Amino acid sequence: MRRMSRAQRREAFLEHALEAFETLDRWYGEHPEATFAEIEQQARKQRRELMGKALEVVINGRRTGAEEAAAPRCPRCGAEMALHDYRPKTIRGLEGESVLERVYYVCPQGCGETLFPPGSPPAAASGCLE
Repeated sequence: MRRMSRAQRREAFLEHALEAFETLDRWYGEHPEATFAEIEQQARKQRRELMGKALEVVINGRRTGAEEAAAPRCPRCGAEMALHDYRPKTIRGLEGESVLERVYYVCPQGCGETLFPPGSPPAAASGCLE
């Protein structure tokens, strides 16, 4: 996923929300005798997945900051590293998992040095709200 307009992010979120609804509705159709607690448990699962997707859309759909930030220096030769690609990084948060895109740098001087992700890794949220 690359940079998207607000309207594109909104549409992507609505597609995920519709998918969550369809999954829950299909599950309930297959389990017509389910108790409220069982339906709620399934809804929570869908909510966590939807929240993870929503965070992916909001975060990945905006500028990453790598476009404006100065590239890091190669620890081996000191050359400015080049942005090579974006790679996925799974973050486990309180409301679900999100796959965020992180920049991947390589040394253009051929040192073989790579950097992914830049800086220290983000701290994963812990615990559960359920």
